[in-house]
Amino acid sequence: MSLFSAFYSGLSGLATNANALNVIGNNLSNLNTVGYKGSSTTFRDIFSTSLGGVSTQGNGNPIQFGLGVQINSVAQDFSQSSFQSTGNSLDMAVQGAGFFVLQPLGGGQTFTRAGNFNRNNNGFLVAANGANVMGWGRDPVTGLVNTSTAIAPIQISNGATSSAFATQNFRLGVNLNAASATGASSVLTTPIQVYDSQGNPQNLIVTYTKTAANTWDYTVTGPALATPVPLSTGTLVFSASGTLATINGLPATLANNPTFTPNWNNGTNPGVLTTFNIINPDGSSNFTQYSAPSGTSSSYQDGYGAGTLRDLTVDQNGIITGSFTNGQVIPLGQVALATFNNNNGLIQQGNNQWSQSLASGSPTIGVANSGGRGGVLGANLELANVDIASEFTKLILSQRGYQANGKIVTTTDQLLQETLNLKQ
Repeated sequence: MSLFSAFYSGLSGLATNANALNVIGNNLSNLNTVGYKGSSTTFRDIFSTSLGGVSTQGNGNPIQFGLGVQINSVAQDFSQSSFQSTGNSLDMAVQGAGFFVLQPLGGGQTFTRAGNFNRNNNGFLVAANGANVMGWGRDPVTGLVNTSTAIAPIQISNGATSSAFATQNFRLGVNLNAASATGASSVLTTPIQVYDSQGNPQNLIVTYTKTAANTWDYTVTGPALATPVPLSTGTLVFSASGTLATINGLPATLANNPTFTPNWNNGTNPGVLTTFNIINPDGSSNFTQYSAPSGTSSSYQDGYGAGTLRDLTVDQNGIITGSFTNGQVIPLGQVALATFNNNNGLIQQGNNQWSQSLASGSPTIGVANSGGRGGVLGANLELANVDIASEFTKLILSQRGYQANGKIVTTTDQLLQETLNLKQ
């Protein structure tokens, strides 16, 4: 009886070590799999306490005979791995805890650490197997990404555009020569390009004429049919030290910056109030009057024309930002991350994906860098966390274990053969 027990114990060792070799082989085969998490095997023994009906020794200690070995667990190692820079703006890696949330083509929800994403022909952000990447899109009304709503497939259209914005503020850095003579010979003319409500570039021309000591008239003109007409006129008075004192007879303060509403006579919205920012929000002036040549040293305006999508970037919060040809940078979406109470309870689905189970618990979904979730690295991929040296060491141990159990089987077979030979 005991010979047969030894035989089956050896067989259990062969089977168990073969399974361990299978786990090691799977780890090594996935060395270059994006986001792969290696597994390790642990064993447990099998005990029987029966020996001819006697289960204890005379001193009360148990008499225990083992029946072999079996798999105790195959646990995945979800530790952080290193990253590889790819240059692909939509590649993403999770730095810390969390999984990207996917919606497979057949429905449901899966989770992955492999962030090799791209856009399909409809502009949806998808994984390599076509599953939609879940998160939040840009609200077309507010222009913001609203993360307080339910997650949905992220869509970034190839034809995304940035709307035009009519100029509402412009400023010029100007010095007017204090030594200039009064009259037409002291005129300074400065053009500045602005934008109407349809994004068409338009020209404003600002003219300064010295009318008295420390006093300059200004005129802002713009096109109106074939003849430019004044849009704004006024007077700037400087102190004896060359600093601006009054604007149109009022103190030189932010509240007294001149405003006007240009009508471009081209079908665009004429109701955009435009401010000529002579005084800055911090109270400083953009105008001086010193004994130096009159000139414009700087200019700024806040309008822009319509733009088309040029490229995409992903920041550490998982926000996908579009850069447009008009110089605007606009958030277009944000990927969601999920965490679990028990990562080892997840069920492997293949394609670098897991699904939840009763053991894993339900996912807690939110934005990156919050609630214990890690950050997102754009243009990077997480590599497999398999350590070759460790796997080869396990490989040797499992091989030796298999060989040792093979010896048990062959030795037991020889003993059984000797028992059969007793009859001869």
